Amino acid sequence: MVDGRREDDIAVRDDEGLDGLSLDSLRSLFDSRPCRIPYQAFEASVLLVPFQAAPGPAPGAATSGSPKSSDPSMEEHLAIMYERLHHELPNFFLKKQNYQIYSEDVEFINEILHMRTRGRIIYQLLLILCRFVAWNYFANLRMEVLKLTQHPENWSIQARWRITGLPFHIFMLHFYKKDKKELYRTYDAYSTFFLNSQGLIRCHKIDKLMPSQPPLNKVKKLLVTALVALGLSEHKPSLQLLLSALAGKQQS
Repeated sequence: MVDGRREDDIAVRDDEGLDGLSLDSLRSLFDSRPCRIPYQAFEASVLLVPFQAAPGPAPGAATSGSPKSSDPSMEEHLAIMYERLHHELPNFFLKKQNYQIYSEDVEFINEILHMRTRGRIIYQLLLILCRFVAWNYFANLRMEVLKLTQHPENWSIQARWRITGLPFHIFMLHFYKKDKKELYRTYDAYSTFFLNSQGLIRCHKIDKLMPSQPPLNKVKKLLVTALVALGLSEHKPSLQLLLSALAGKQQS
């Protein structure tokens, strides 16, 4: 057993000690200089690279839903949609509409009712409801397209249409009349259909709805003619009789 108190237990040799490599390794533990690691140069170069933003769309660039003004295929889409609307609109109250000409996210803007919706299913339900209400309010109804124009500057189609119908309550009050033309009411409105890059309708806008005045009946025309004749006659016998009658009442 070696306890270190005896001289023969510990032998110290003068030529033994730490070699140069061991001393360098020991000195590196207390050296304040940074250790030259191979990846330090790469890390420094990465940190010094300036930040660059990812390239994005230029301001004012057209989105995927809106067509580009320089797209030549849009002229063909516009012509095809013009022909479809030319056949679809007059039969709005008579036949089932083709809702495949509208996009899935079609926007419906009704300036008369101050209503705005988005989606083809909601748009379809609103048009069905409109047809249902119209056929329950009018005893006879028809729709005519007065004007249909194309506008390539904003890729839209504008339609001026008119609804002519006989309200049911007026029909019941005047059912005995043979000629019911004077009982009909007409309503004019404007529709604008905007197309997307696929040639489908992305927005339908309705505005400027105002009922037109009903035509004057024959009785009103005769009354107006009689009043004009009385005002233009030289002797005015009817006015003289009326004045004499009023004077007699005052004297009595």
